[in-house]
Amino acid sequence: MSIISTLVAITGMLVSVLVLGSEASKFTSSELKVLYRAAGLTQLDGKVLDDCNQSVQPDTEVIDLNKDGQPEVFIQVSSSCYGGAGAQLSLLIKDKSGRWQSNFGFPAGSYKLLDTQNKGYPDIEIGGSGFCFPVWRWNGTQYAIYKRCDR
Repeated sequence: MSIISTLVAITGMLVSVLVLGSEASKFTSSELKVLYRAAGLTQLDGKVLDDCNQSVQPDTEVIDLNKDGQPEVFIQVSSSCYGGAGAQLSLLIKDKSGRWQSNFGFPAGSYKLLDTQNKGYPDIEIGGSGFCFPVWRWNGTQYAIYKRCDR
């Protein structure tokens, strides 16, 4: 791949993330409640609570993973509730009936979209402690473990 085509591809990805990222502010409070509930979070007295009932501030990233014009949403919550990873990661994707479904919902320090993909969705590397990071791949209906780390 030439330098110019690489720069064009990177620019396209950045524009896609920036345009869709601005959609996060378009969610109404009732839509955010639905997203947070799908991510396993609860709300009480205007606060978002983690699994340990601690008040948290979810980090939300809206992105079109499969370039179909419909957003997918990553929600990451930092909290001591989630052990050594220090955070909980959820990836929400709408099902055929239009309901948000959580594809992840486990402790994870970070995530990285990889260049490899399956059925139009990028593979996702889940970061955490150590030197090996598992990779999740879209199987046509949801993300599933693709490459494990030997323990």
